[in-house]
Amino acid sequence: MRAIPSKSLVLADASQQTDRMYNALLPLIALLLVFYLWQAALRAREHARMLGQALCQRSGVQLLDQSVALQRLGLIRGDGGWPRLFRRYRFEISVDGMDRHPGSLDIVAERLVAYSLPIVDAISQDSVPQQSAPPALR
Repeated sequence: MRAIPSKSLVLADASQQTDRMYNALLPLIALLLVFYLWQAALRAREHARMLGQALCQRSGVQLLDQSVALQRLGLIRGDGGWPRLFRRYRFEISVDGMDRHPGSLDIVAERLVAYSLPIVDAISQDSVPQQSAPPALR
């Protein structure tokens, strides 16, 4: 005759099986979370590159290297006081293809809230050497 296990023994065995299941699933869940966050960061950078390129085209300058780089990442208070993810991307622009000047984009929740570009007229005047007056006029 076979002995019937007690109820506490069955519950202990089920608890061990549940623990083993969680121990197997937790690394997989952590890996999926890391993958999701990485993909979200890549999407945000691509969005910033597209915004930077559109801004440069509208300003009549060239986005160098066709890329942006994350400079700052943080939390700020958004509408209604809720925390929002703030990203600042930096990039370089050129007026004539021979110079490099810094620019930046501030993005909160996929929305451009601020940008910084050098003034194109000031850059072009600084990059063109000033000619002196002809000798006859001196």
